[in-house]
Amino acid sequence: MEVKRNTNNTKQAFWISLGSVFAFGFTLISSMILSRYFTKEEYGTYKQVLYVYNTLLIVFTLGLPKTFSYFLPRVSIDQARSLIKKITNLLFLMGAIFSILLFLSASSIATFLNNPDLELPLKIFSPVPLLMLPTMGLEGIFATYRRTQFIALYNILSKVFMLLCVALPVVLFKGAYIQAIIGLVISSFINFLIALYIEFLPVKNAGTDRCSITYKEIFKFSLPLMYAGIWGIIISSADQFFISRFFGTNVFAEFSNGSLELPFVGMIITATSTVLMPLFSKQIYDKEDPKKVILPVWKNVFEKTVKLIYPLVLFCWFFADTLMIVLYGQKYEESGIYFRIKLIVNFFTLISYYPLIIAMRANKFYANVHLIHAIFLIILDVLCIKLFSSPYLITIISVICRIGNVFCMLLYISNYFNIRLLELIPLRLMLNIFIPSVIMLLLIKCFLTSVLSINNILQLGGGSILYFTFFYVWTIYKKMDYWSIIKPLFSKLNK
Repeated sequence: MEVKRNTNNTKQAFWISLGSVFAFGFTLISSMILSRYFTKEEYGTYKQVLYVYNTLLIVFTLGLPKTFSYFLPRVSIDQARSLIKKITNLLFLMGAIFSILLFLSASSIATFLNNPDLELPLKIFSPVPLLMLPTMGLEGIFATYRRTQFIALYNILSKVFMLLCVALPVVLFKGAYIQAIIGLVISSFINFLIALYIEFLPVKNAGTDRCSITYKEIFKFSLPLMYAGIWGIIISSADQFFISRFFGTNVFAEFSNGSLELPFVGMIITATSTVLMPLFSKQIYDKEDPKKVILPVWKNVFEKTVKLIYPLVLFCWFFADTLMIVLYGQKYEESGIYFRIKLIVNFFTLISYYPLIIAMRANKFYANVHLIHAIFLIILDVLCIKLFSSPYLITIISVICRIGNVFCMLLYISNYFNIRLLELIPLRLMLNIFIPSVIMLLLIKCFLTSVLSINNILQLGGGSILYFTFFYVWTIYKKMDYWSIIKPLFSKLNK
């Protein structure tokens, strides 16, 4: 039974990851187009609009999107429709407040970020929160009812419309960043309509009983997540703020393109998190033995994630500058430095601790860790600006603090299982991938750049073929089981 459950979890995570891969592809294409058609000042302003939105988003969602994954597994299917409506209505209300405040405070935000050109695009962008906040429960709903293929479909469609509405006007009609912002509003409206239609599909044939979950219970669960989200805003946006305000739009544009963790890592982690949250919530609610039921699932997911993530992160770390040039052009070569620094985080963020922490109702601990993280981060960033004034050091500080956060969470989880921290981490597997991969990539990189001196596109193509060929041979020699990761995805075809 456990094998079947793990197999089903893999399939569900696969659908979410598939949608994320396509969504990321369309987003990347959009960024590549805009980077080439806009000046650095225009592109920096466009990215600042998105930065402001993403920074304020967590506060105005009040932690509500996660309540779907927590409460839906705990109510009967006949009460699900009522619960979905209840939480969605709250998201509608918060979206309206967010939009109004964003419009009214556009001038103040532009002044705060030291960019007077930011006011108008923020006002044009202001309807987006009203349209997008009510869509943010979809993943929790479909993951709970094991129908994550709808999440994949929605993610793909939403990014297709975004690409069409944002990039096409710029390419075909020589539009500026204002036209791109208008395109974002239009695509958000289309995605809003799609989300409203599909939101109730999993409970289409269920009853309409009144939900037993009260607003008080919802907020008791979600508000600590919002507090953690406030600190999370500071954590995720501190380096963006300091670089945006103190180093100008040119440096911010370079930083924006390069200062990201490997997207595929986020896709895998988010997919597993979305699938495991309802599962852990139900198991803990049913008072099942965590060591017998939850820990094996945790370890299984952890090992699979390491196998998928480590080879990708290592390859991208060695070819970071080449990737940035190929994606965004020669003028964004400096983005490779930020990208390489940020990638270090991905060696530690190998599994999402969030589903288990929240299912355990350790919301206050989660919030307190983020508070301490935020305080240390701001103090160190201010000292950096005063003493060194380096955008690279700002990024390094962000990475170090994030790693500290991860270890605090893992220590808490190891105490919950009453085991040592090292028993949670597949250290031998990680070393069996890390050490030989570093040796392979060093030799490959030197061969392609120093011996052959080929262009950037050929470096990426040739480097990926050589590395993954050698790595595949190594996995056979070490008997690393990669087939168990992809086998469940084909099981239906064999039936």
